[in-house]
Amino acid sequence: MPEPGGTADPYVSVAFVNRNDGYGGDLELRMARFIEYYAPYTRRWPGLFEFVVCDWNPPPDKKPLREAFDWAALGDVLHVTVPPEVHRRVAGARGRPMLDYFGRNVAIRRSRGVFSLVINQDIYVGGSVLELISRKALSERHFYRADRRDFDFGPCRDLPGDRMEAAAARQVFAIHRRHSSAGLEISPRVEPSTAEAAASGMEAGDVLDPATGIVDCRSAQRRRRTDRLYDLLWRGGWRFGAHRAWRREWLDPGYYTRFYLHTNASGDFLLAPRAAFERIQGMLESTEIYMHTDSYAVMQLFAAGWRMAVFDRRHAVYHADHDRSARAGFDEAMSFAQHEAVFSDIVRGTRSWTLNGPDWGLGDLELPTARQRA
Repeated sequence: MPEPGGTADPYVSVAFVNRNDGYGGDLELRMARFIEYYAPYTRRWPGLFEFVVCDWNPPPDKKPLREAFDWAALGDVLHVTVPPEVHRRVAGARGRPMLDYFGRNVAIRRSRGVFSLVINQDIYVGGSVLELISRKALSERHFYRADRRDFDFGPCRDLPGDRMEAAAARQVFAIHRRHSSAGLEISPRVEPSTAEAAASGMEAGDVLDPATGIVDCRSAQRRRRTDRLYDLLWRGGWRFGAHRAWRREWLDPGYYTRFYLHTNASGDFLLAPRAAFERIQGMLESTEIYMHTDSYAVMQLFAAGWRMAVFDRRHAVYHADHDRSARAGFDEAMSFAQHEAVFSDIVRGTRSWTLNGPDWGLGDLELPTARQRA
């Protein structure tokens, strides 16, 4: 397999995991709309994208994902299968039928792109974001986040892919945005006409590129460097009034919040250099928790030295709302307060930003793979 960055490599690998079990309702229709939506973009920019589809624990009574849908419309598609026997070994007694973040890592690890983009089958990345990606000018020192706008899929279900974005914009009812110094709710209900106004804002020290609408969150990384210097001075015995006030914030279990990171719905759009995912050894793999797992990746990338960039209000990522009953009943092994303490430890540097072992993404296994090209 060519190394990332080679001349034959795609620019962005879309990491995608699912199984053909109807999760969320209308899975077949949703998957078909997903393919219809992205197909024109892959034809417009040949070689820009690679889709890496991880079929996790495929149900024995259904077709595998590779055979169930017309993936050829997406151009370059790599199918990776995690067989049921591997799932049983990894999942143990507590594992759900699909281990999303293990599967995302499987896809990332076997991708070839310079960048990896983590999304789901119910995510429609806005055309303006895809246009910026097509310029191949993303920074390899940044990871990128975007607000997720939830929309009612019902009125859009029978529309062709090329009309999905405009229709989704008319059906938006919630937006998932960045944490802010103003303490605003991060997932407010909105009307379609107010969604753009409710988008993530800038914090002091952030820099907006007006030509692209990308916010470089420089102040967060600068603040983290300053905090680490203060910690060294504190451990060296340096004490003064302002330093003591800083120390109280440093030790606070909610310390991570002072950086205003965009952790909300990050599993639905997280774009970062593949090398960054390799450096942090993938997204957190756990059978004990499901909620907030995606937020760990933001903390890890930030703590490992990558700066956050956020697509501003002129850009959008749309999420087709769906039934979540299949998720119900899972007994989370950690409370949110416990998650917050770990987030702060990672950002503070008192806990490693590598949470998996070197075999993340089932890197020790030869999994069945098949590549399709249009």
